[in-house]
Amino acid sequence: MSRGAKTGKPYPNVRPADKSLTKIKARLTELTGRNLTPIPLSGVAGTVNRSLRGWANYFHYRNSSQAMNKVRYHAEDRLRIHLMKRHKVKDRGTGFRLFPSAHLYRRHGLYKVPTRAGWNSAHALA
Repeated sequence: MSRGAKTGKPYPNVRPADKSLTKIKARLTELTGRNLTPIPLSGVAGTVNRSLRGWANYFHYRNSSQAMNKVRYHAEDRLRIHLMKRHKVKDRGTGFRLFPSAHLYRRHGLYKVPTRAGWNSAHALA
């Protein structure tokens, strides 16, 4: 239980543990390693998407938006670095210009990890 910043009332602070964040980040790093550049990009993106989707579906609840943001940014960064290595781009700024986040999602089909709690949208409709 944690206390709210404004009201001081207790609330259940449920979020993924640091260990699980470390594990998914290590898994994403492993799935986008330099040794995988000969493999077609659709295969690399597919395995990354399966891992991201499974992790997000398991851990996406309550106060997890900060953890989800960290995982989403790490996945974007790892796929961008993989593309930079694949296309021999050395400058990070050039990599951001050539492979912006929207490009990663639209063209390469990276799974966009949700950052809002699913129950928020369900209650908004009711």
